[in-house]
Parts: sequence; C-alpha cells; structure tokens
Amino acid sequence: MACRFAKGAPGGTTALVATDDQAGAGPYSGESFRTSTEVLRCRYYELWRGSASGVFSLDRAYFTLLEVVRVTHEYRDLLCIHTDPCDENDLKQGPHLHVSCAPDPIPRCHFPLEFGFLDTVLSDCDSLSSAMRRAIHVVARDVLPRFRDRHS
Repeated sequence: MACRFAKGAPGGTTALVATDDQAGAGPYSGESFRTSTEVLRCRYYELWRGSASGVFSLDRAYFTLLEVVRVTHEYRDLLCIHTDPCDENDLKQGPHLHVSCAPDPIPRCHFPLEFGFLDTVLSDCDSLSSAMRRAIHVVARDVLPRFRDRHS
C-alpha cells in the first residue's frame, strides 16, 4: 500500500489517498487497497485545506470497507468511518460510523464513536488521528476475520 496525492479533490482541497496503485490516475474517491481478506477492500482518503499562509488543516478523513462482488468485481460499500472536523454538526465532527449496506435512511445516519469526548478528540491532529486509528483497528480486528472465516 502507498499513499499519494490524487486528482479531483473538491472545493480547493488537496486529497491524500491510500492505494495499491502508486501511479494511479483515478479520482481520489475511487482509490482502494487490498486487505488480508480476499473479498474485502478498503478506501481511505483525507482532504486537506490550505490557507493563504501555507498552513494546511484537515477538512475530512474517510475510511470505507468495501465488499468485492465476485461476479462483477465491483465494490459495494459495507461501512464507513468518517470524520468531518470542520462540520457544524457535532455528530459528524469526530469519528462516526455509517452502515452503508443497511436500508434507507440508516446509511445517512451518523453514529458517533467518541461523542462524549469530542473536545479531547478534536484538540489536535494527533488526537483525531488516534481516534480514527482506534476505530479502524476495530474493523481490522473484528470484521476482517469474520469475513475471512465466512469465505474460507
């Protein structure tokens, strides 16, 4: 897996993506990387906003767990862990979960993962990164093995 800057970031942001394809030319939201489980892939990207003084701040970070549809080789979103620290909605500011494969309106609901600790999580970039890392670690520790067992 490699990290690189990608094309097509919205609204004056710069996209940093994790990808299998180091030379990829695709849009930031289409990049993905393999997991230890053949039927699952992940997508991770960050959008950074630069200021006139050259200082960058995190606009959002998005992690998505994808199921590989065997027949079509297309990807289907299963769940997403996002953070939108600049959003006015406090349910979205810290790491929050979306259950993408659930019936409507559940995929559009925000399930905060560290809601009672938002001030601490948003205190600096390291704290927010640690909160995202903890949430993604749960996916790696609990979800990936269950899919591996189901498809072995």
